[in-house]
Amino acid sequence: MKKIFTVFLVIFSVIANFAIAQDEIAGVVVFGNQNQPGTRVHKEIQSLMLNGETLIISSESVINNALAETSVLFSPLAAQAINADKLTTIEFMRNMITSNSLFEATKASIESTPENIISIINITVSLYPDFAQDVINAAVMSGEMDSNTALIAAISAGADPTTVSEATAAGGNVASTLAAPVGVGVGAGGTGGGDATASTN
Repeated sequence: MKKIFTVFLVIFSVIANFAIAQDEIAGVVVFGNQNQPGTRVHKEIQSLMLNGETLIISSESVINNALAETSVLFSPLAAQAINADKLTTIEFMRNMITSNSLFEATKASIESTPENIISIINITVSLYPDFAQDVINAAVMSGEMDSNTALIAAISAGADPTTVSEATAAGGNVASTLAAPVGVGVGAGGTGGGDATASTN
């Protein structure tokens, strides 16, 4: 009887732990908000991964599909930047999935291929326009671009000049804006461009 009870406890524990793990995966927090093309792409990649697909295949598949004429994942500006350098976009999104931080993913992408810094800024700003300051800070902190040049590059990429500024010598506001909770495949609130109002889109 004791042995049967022990087996029951082990089975119950396994089932309970599996349920908790599933909740943790399904409740993943995605950087940004529903207005950001990058957030929508992130969620699509995450959805494929939750269904067992690898990060490499998921990111390539979502980005290729998002470039289709019928897709609404990308804004026209984002589609233009991504078409110009799809391989860099895929690499950036892999970094984004891994770190879930625009600052960290941008900095890692720049440090990996510093010769592509302008392309990376174009891509990241177009994917996360409300968080362009994070991109500027990352470019400066990478050591590959000075503050003024990073600001100009971000504005040229489509950043709102009223919401961005030069990063300081220490990298400006290096602590990225906190990611808003966005469940996989479900829109949720977020902050961006200094607006603390939750998005209802």
